[in-house]
Amino acid sequence: MTRPLRIALFVSLALVSTGLGVWMGKQASTPAPTGYPDLGGDFSLQSAAGPVSLTDYRGQVVAIYFGYTHCPDICPTSLAALAQAIGQLDPAQQAEVQGIFITVDPERDTPERATAYGQAFHPRITGVSGTPEAIAEVAKRYFVLHEKVPLEDSAMGYAVDHSSIMYLLDRRGVVQHLVRHSDAPGELAQHLKDLLAI
Repeated sequence: MTRPLRIALFVSLALVSTGLGVWMGKQASTPAPTGYPDLGGDFSLQSAAGPVSLTDYRGQVVAIYFGYTHCPDICPTSLAALAQAIGQLDPAQQAEVQGIFITVDPERDTPERATAYGQAFHPRITGVSGTPEAIAEVAKRYFVLHEKVPLEDSAMGYAVDHSSIMYLLDRRGVVQHLVRHSDAPGELAQHLKDLLAI
């Protein structure tokens, strides 16, 4: 990828992140109990154990994160934070929380690989994959920007630049919180506790 194209990609990522930040700020200034009903929605993707749909976890609090297993830093950090947050809950609360790791790299991340990756962080995090078209559709619903970036002279071949937001859904499957990569595990745990109390 040429330098101008890479700069354009980073500018696009920055604009999306800024747009989400402005949206989150507006929502915070006028809180609504219904959360973000127009963001996200149901999906059906594949885990190592078979199909996974958001409706499978209706009645539970769900945390969704988009990333990929070859991610060098942001994905491991975000999933580790989710694992730490779940660990701050008591056993009964943990049983009512489900993490879902959705790969944005279906070319390399099979359902088996994605599931093993998620569960390496915590047993309550399952990873899912699907066809490129299915992944693109789900990413679009959650306003996730992702782009393959060729890596010259690297055994990896390419990386995937992507936005980094964790989506926390209430028991009805409605997005209630957009958690930034920089938010501490304690803040994430408190959001989970608040949703579990509803």
